[in-house]
Amino acid sequence: MKLRNWRPKSSKPHNAQPAEKERDISINNPGGVPLFFHAVRKGFRRHLLGYLLILPAGLILAVVLIYPLVSLIRMSVFDIEPLRHPDPIFSGIDNYVRLLSDPNLRSSLAQTAFWTIGSVTVQFGIGLLAALILNEAFRGRGLARALLLVPWAMPSVVGAFAWKWMYHAQLGLLNHIITSLHLVSRNVNWLGDPTTAMIAAVITNSWRGFPFMMLMLLAGMQNIPHELYDASAVDGASFWQQLRFITLPLLKPVVFIITLLASIWTFNNFTYIYILTGGGPAGMTEILVTYVYKNSFQFFHFGYAAALSVLLFAIVVVLSAAYIRLMSRGAVTGD
Repeated sequence: MKLRNWRPKSSKPHNAQPAEKERDISINNPGGVPLFFHAVRKGFRRHLLGYLLILPAGLILAVVLIYPLVSLIRMSVFDIEPLRHPDPIFSGIDNYVRLLSDPNLRSSLAQTAFWTIGSVTVQFGIGLLAALILNEAFRGRGLARALLLVPWAMPSVVGAFAWKWMYHAQLGLLNHIITSLHLVSRNVNWLGDPTTAMIAAVITNSWRGFPFMMLMLLAGMQNIPHELYDASAVDGASFWQQLRFITLPLLKPVVFIITLLASIWTFNNFTYIYILTGGGPAGMTEILVTYVYKNSFQFFHFGYAAALSVLLFAIVVVLSAAYIRLMSRGAVTGD
């Protein structure tokens, strides 16, 4: 019998393979460092150059954002009122408890919601209409685009004072126009009447913000393939059907970004309300940012103003995150 190809059976036990793996792990993981930290350290070494490149931006972000936020939270747990006592007094969560029982805060939150939703809605409506018009070819389109961008390019303070004079109860241009057309029998006190003050402020802020909406929507429309409109026209689609089933669905990513940005900017907008009404009359245009300002620099309740600012920051973060999640879910589901 030929035994040339015969090999003895291995005497190695069946559980030898895990031992080999353990020996390999011990060789590749010297010092007994846990595998997770070993992987983190290995990844850090691999991307070291990238981390070094973003380090300056990270330091600037920490200085201008993180440090002020931490300082603000620290101030919010102190009673800081220089007119009553010169030194800060630790008060814990007293300022936050005060938020729950402040009726002025509740009214300012409701008015902030009206101010934000109303402004963004009007801005989007006018911006969409202007973008649809400017998306068509006509003589003077370039000049029209330039003129419609003037409100956005104008400094906020200048625009606010211009509208304040137009709203003037006796000398305002708006009252002169509507009385000349016999639309009203007497002048309207636009900024002094509680029923019209907030509406006038929303109109002013919408005038300021609609060019941004128009520009972004126009850019999105010009990226939509024209073949889609040609094919739908062949199938007999009307303008409104093209707008509903082609334009608006394809503009959804643009709409998501611009409405989010406009909502954050409007929520934090201080200039227009402060210049036009100062929060009046009778607090009917008092929004959260002006309420924070008054508590800080008029009443000198710095600790409570810091707690209000933390609340303002938390509301913006939570609503922005919820909006992003909602829109992302809609993009996934195709709604």
